[in-house]
Amino acid sequence: MKAKQVMLCNPATVRPDNTISEVGKLFLKADVNCAPVVDYKGNVVGIITSSKILSCLLYDIPKEEKIEAYMDDPPGIISEDTDLEYIAQIPEMERLLVIDQNNRLSGILSKVELIKRVYRSWEETKNELNVVLQSVSHAIIAYDSGGHIYLFNKGAEKLLGLRTQEVTGKPIAEIVPFQGWKEVLKGTPRLGFKIEINGRHVAANATPIMSGRAVVGAVIVLQDLSEMENLILELSRVRELKDQLDNIIESSYDGIIVVDSQQKVLRANRSALELIQETCSPCVSLNELNSELAHQLADMVKIIKISKQSSTRACILQSGQEVVITGNPCFDNENQLVQVIFNLRDMTELNCLKSQVAHVEEEKQRFSEELKELRSKILTDKIITKSPAMYSVMELVVRVSKVDSTVLITGESGVGKEVVAKTIHSLSDRQGGPFITVNCGAIPETLLESELFGYEKGAFTGARKTGKIGLMEAADGGTLFLDEIGELPLNLQVKLLRALQDKVIYRVGGVEPVKLNVRIIAATNRNLKEMVARQEFREDLFYRLNVVQIEIPPLRKRPEDIVPLANHFLAKYNSQYGKNKVISPEVYKIFERYSWPGNVRELENIVERAVILSQGEVIDASHLPEHLGQGEKNAQTVEIRIKEIVSWQEGLELMEKALLKKALEKGMSTRQTAELLGITHTTVIRKRKHYDL
Repeated sequence: MKAKQVMLCNPATVRPDNTISEVGKLFLKADVNCAPVVDYKGNVVGIITSSKILSCLLYDIPKEEKIEAYMDDPPGIISEDTDLEYIAQIPEMERLLVIDQNNRLSGILSKVELIKRVYRSWEETKNELNVVLQSVSHAIIAYDSGGHIYLFNKGAEKLLGLRTQEVTGKPIAEIVPFQGWKEVLKGTPRLGFKIEINGRHVAANATPIMSGRAVVGAVIVLQDLSEMENLILELSRVRELKDQLDNIIESSYDGIIVVDSQQKVLRANRSALELIQETCSPCVSLNELNSELAHQLADMVKIIKISKQSSTRACILQSGQEVVITGNPCFDNENQLVQVIFNLRDMTELNCLKSQVAHVEEEKQRFSEELKELRSKILTDKIITKSPAMYSVMELVVRVSKVDSTVLITGESGVGKEVVAKTIHSLSDRQGGPFITVNCGAIPETLLESELFGYEKGAFTGARKTGKIGLMEAADGGTLFLDEIGELPLNLQVKLLRALQDKVIYRVGGVEPVKLNVRIIAATNRNLKEMVARQEFREDLFYRLNVVQIEIPPLRKRPEDIVPLANHFLAKYNSQYGKNKVISPEVYKIFERYSWPGNVRELENIVERAVILSQGEVIDASHLPEHLGQGEKNAQTVEIRIKEIVSWQEGLELMEKALLKKALEKGMSTRQTAELLGITHTTVIRKRKHYDL
């Protein structure tokens, strides 16, 4: 340390002619205890101290007296670069004047100031050393000659999990598992030994602290090897990832080439070299390669360097290969091009495969269409008909089955509406899903809602404890056939409409929506338009159901189908009952003359009855029901009188009511009445209730 580092710089000076009063005020203002006395040339001629000024005042020397008579001789003089070690050897050094290299007064060094300056310097050095010790990541612990800790840095706190306040003054042996601490205090350092602290492997050095030749303590430096081990493990993983990446790049079917901004090849996999048809060593330039593809890459590097964007191009080589090149740039922090990674894909084989796949797809599509047509033909052939009117119906059935829209099937009772609905389902994409039939007129109104929509547990008295899914849920993924939709109560029509619109239902007593994927096919033998006009059926539900309407003509309007249907039913029940009956020509004529109010269902019932009741092998007129009659005779049994003109629907309902009333007056059961009229048992019950008979 030099004198200039501890001296009082630019000290206040006085002249010999300054008064005692002036010098005293200067001492108070500058907070100093001495001042050099200089002449008019700036040369030091003496020194005046605060003790001299104080003595003058105590001995009542006038304050106006000049200090020239009371100043001391000049003290010793040293240069700014004098070492403190030299200054310390000067005997009886009270004050020293410090001059610069031009022999000009630059400072003053007193014993008191020197002590203060040295102490401050020592404090600064101590603080700096403490900052360094606390900033070091290694753990540093110092203990005195008695083995008690007096230094414990933050690295040590982190490693041992203890605070400085907790360990200061404690024996080193209680804190660090180091048995050789006493040997170090004898002056023997221990270097490179390993200990375990808190389950961690730690490398340690222990060195004695010397003061002269005496050992006054020791310092232990600890390094956590777990971090280094983690780094080694991480490096090993990086090497594994590098090996994996190398394997991936080399096994890639696509060619991969990495070049720098100067077009030098940094890396190329085997596939890329095969496409380039060159063997290139690292750092060879693309322009040095005698390859058409390499020249394409060099040109793309120039374009990417300017545009600073990825680039893709396709090229056909002289060999006929079609190659798609994609270049992706890599930039540094200053947005300067560093590398371009090229991906080379040989499209020749792929394009050939795409062409083959397209051809196979065309074949598949053609075979699929042919299969659909064959399936449609097979399914529609199951419907027995020779009527042009029914051929039109079946064409519409085939077209409708290819879409997922709602269908409304209309026609008189017994014409085969359910058969048509099943055919639509079988021809549609939902053929693998369920086909659920709901007869809206056969289920009591009080049960219809729970049967249709299901119910939650405890929804009503008598409900299952586990609840029950409805028929609409049961049809999820398939088709729901709502037969006799005209009999659906108005309150349920609202709920059905919401289900059709939102594809969501709510079980009875439930609040959670149930999503549905169901196709709705509805059927009715009633005139829904007139029911809408009479406010017996919701108009919005009618239009929702009537997206596509299929009207099935009654059997009387397609007489061509009577004989084929009769033969079909004859074969069916001959097989079912083990018979071999035949129908006589007379019966065929009766069938053709009959109006068939019950349509196909009535014809099937009559044929089944004749097969069962006939004695011989031939079914003749005697085996037919009495109401069937024989042509004109049958017509004479019915007398119709028209008094006034009414609407067509009202006239039909009046005739229907009179016919049902007449049949019920015979005293037969409802099932016998249904058989007599050629209609279903549920229809008799519903019509009887409707007409209040």
